Amino acid sequence: MAVRIDVEAFRDSIPTAVGETAARLLTDGSVGELEPAGGGVQALVREHDATFQPWVGIVDGIFTGDCDCGIIGDDLCAHAVATALTTFHAGTIFSGAATPFGAAPVVPEHAHYLQAVQRLSPRQLAELVAGHAVRDRLFATLLLSEAGMLDAADTCGLADLNAAVQDASQATTGSKWQISDVETAGHRLAAEVEILCAHPVTPAALDLVEDAILVWDDLSGHLRDAYHITRTEPEEIAEPLVCAHRDLCERLDLPSDDIAQRLNRLLTRCNYDTVDVDIYADLLGEHAGTIGSSVR
Repeated sequence: MAVRIDVEAFRDSIPTAVGETAARLLTDGSVGELEPAGGGVQALVREHDATFQPWVGIVDGIFTGDCDCGIIGDDLCAHAVATALTTFHAGTIFSGAATPFGAAPVVPEHAHYLQAVQRLSPRQLAELVAGHAVRDRLFATLLLSEAGMLDAADTCGLADLNAAVQDASQATTGSKWQISDVETAGHRLAAEVEILCAHPVTPAALDLVEDAILVWDDLSGHLRDAYHITRTEPEEIAEPLVCAHRDLCERLDLPSDDIAQRLNRLLTRCNYDTVDVDIYADLLGEHAGTIGSSVR
């Protein structure tokens, strides 16, 4: 059951100091994008050099907040109040039976590691995370993205994938290449596409992923011919590339006819069924029946 909130009554219930801090957070633009979670809403809120993730929703008929800032009690913290006021302004309709983010069951695979994190001091955790980021480019990109430190002007992901595409296109030139060179090139393509997709989405990224798909389609023919000695199935590379392409189309909010045109261009140039058009069905709408017609 959906529930609306009496905004004025909510404002009147907030302690003056908390309300003033929440107002400052809103004025400073400290509340990030709202995300639905557990029947309520959560957002990242940045205050000075710290970041918190408050959750607000209705639990047992009571408007409730949950935040990792450390404030304990029945009253909402300023981060939760700022998030709540943002949701009211956005016209959010709340579920009448929500589950606070902090009360949601922990994924079993995460429980052991969460327990370990709780035993670390902030400094220890920061050093561990930073050290891992230095060694793992995907983790580093995800870290910067979560921290809001990536923007569309950052072209390093495009440059890295472009280099991988160019190298892959030359993987079978000359007379001394081996099938392992094809596999290595494919895995590098998949890894660079994953890193690129962790960046803010751009049309240039979509175009480059299409280039990667075409290069891999050509290379995959060698794997099919040498199936008896390969360690990599063509689909192991094709699937993440095509899924990334589909997700970029969705994130760019492309019209269905634009997506259909792009798919038809890919299918025209792909010789080894690299592109699974079925995964685009929900994006294509009435254009789904036109896919591949131009190449039959």
